[in-house]
Amino acid sequence: MADPRNELADIIVPAAPEIAATGSNSLLWVAVGMACVACIALAAWLWQRRRPARALGHVASTVARQQDTVPGLATRLDAWARVRYRMPRVDAARCPPGIDPAAWSEWVKALEQLRFAPPPPDGYAALAALCETARAWKRHV
Repeated sequence: MADPRNELADIIVPAAPEIAATGSNSLLWVAVGMACVACIALAAWLWQRRRPARALGHVASTVARQQDTVPGLATRLDAWARVRYRMPRVDAARCPPGIDPAAWSEWVKALEQLRFAPPPPDGYAALAALCETARAWKRHV
């Protein structure tokens, strides 16, 4: 008489698929997965690298629309410069590498004038000029 455990074994526990048939396919999926992870990491790195440029663009567009006061926008531009150049405070004497020290000193003095003095009538134009100067610097640093 036949042993029921052997006769019903394929029904209860199905046979495993052949490894040779799926081996190359699994390597392909691993390679695709690694490529996807690398692309996501590259996109995140590029997005993070462009963050200061986006912040400066946001300040410049707010200046162009004149949506805030001149001292408030100058404060935001000062905060951008501190983050961009990794400085505890923006100082005319401490020029970041790659920028002309005389141009940096004039830029900082103009920014301080806009931040702390009574707003001049052409304050938004002066802020727009400071933003354009900062955009030119980011290309060279």
